[in-house]
Amino acid sequence: MDNVSPLQRFVDLFFTPSRAFDAFREGVSYKDWLIPLAIVSLGIVILPLFFRDVSYYEGEQRLINAEQSLTSNPDIPEENRALIEERLYDAREKVRDSRENPFAFRNMWGYALIPIMFMVMAAFFSAILLLVGNFGMGGQVKFFQIFSMVMMTYLIGGNGFFMNMMPGVGLLELMVKTPLIVIKESTDMVFSPGLLFENVDSFLKQFLNQLDAFRIWGMVVMGFGFAKLYNKPTSTGMFAVGIPWLIMVSLGAALIQANSRVMG
Repeated sequence: MDNVSPLQRFVDLFFTPSRAFDAFREGVSYKDWLIPLAIVSLGIVILPLFFRDVSYYEGEQRLINAEQSLTSNPDIPEENRALIEERLYDAREKVRDSRENPFAFRNMWGYALIPIMFMVMAAFFSAILLLVGNFGMGGQVKFFQIFSMVMMTYLIGGNGFFMNMMPGVGLLELMVKTPLIVIKESTDMVFSPGLLFENVDSFLKQFLNQLDAFRIWGMVVMGFGFAKLYNKPTSTGMFAVGIPWLIMVSLGAALIQANSRVMG
């Protein structure tokens, strides 16, 4: 491995992604994935604190919508209705307690899980790319080479649906969106074709809404990294990363659409 500093590698990631992963072909160390993990995890912990009240308000509104949907649905059996009402009550109490006691241990311990959840997300997609590259293309790249590359791209952008972080989990993405969320007083902050729709009320619209510019940027950089690791043309790297990424986006859009119907 060469002696490129992490700072230089980060600069290359943003400005010359074709060079950012040169050293990864020879191998990686734990620092290559641990440093980005630590930086992005810190960002995910700190930046949402600036729009915490917005998140609480939106959580309360989702519960109100769910209650209204429950009230207006005559097909729900009474025994199920009572159970759902109890769960909604518990959820309201949890939101209230989080708002009033944000620094209580019971409301803080979840922050410790952020790096773990982030690692699981990155490892899952890394495993998919490893299957594509090693079994589909006959490569011999090791898991932590792919994992380090994927982790690096989260310094730019990444879908945070599975962490209940709708603005995203990418560091640059959150840094740009945080002041806009505060100004708009809404975490529904995407730079995607979804901006063209008055209501995102179908699967297709949900899918297009997930194509955020920061997430596409991260995917493109990931394509550069894949091509570098497997010594393939950049177009091949983009294709190999883009197809499974779009499949994941489709699944996320389907889950969001299904959840929005349930919540009314």
